[in-house]
Amino acid sequence: MSVQKKHHRKKSLKDVVSSSVRDYGNDPFVLKKARESKMTLEKHGFPKALEKRWPKA
Repeated sequence: MSVQKKHHRKKSLKDVVSSSVRDYGNDPFVLKKARESKMTLEKHGFPKALEKRWPKA
């Protein structure tokens, strides 16, 4: 039985740095998702597995 090795080519990505980035803090979509996330956490609580990873401050 032979072992086949997969060769992955690394793609070089060029980062773009911009000093003028739009603020999405008041975007209706972001506000809706944040509100839904908050309601879900209040209803079900934070996952126990993640509570162990980050101690409360």
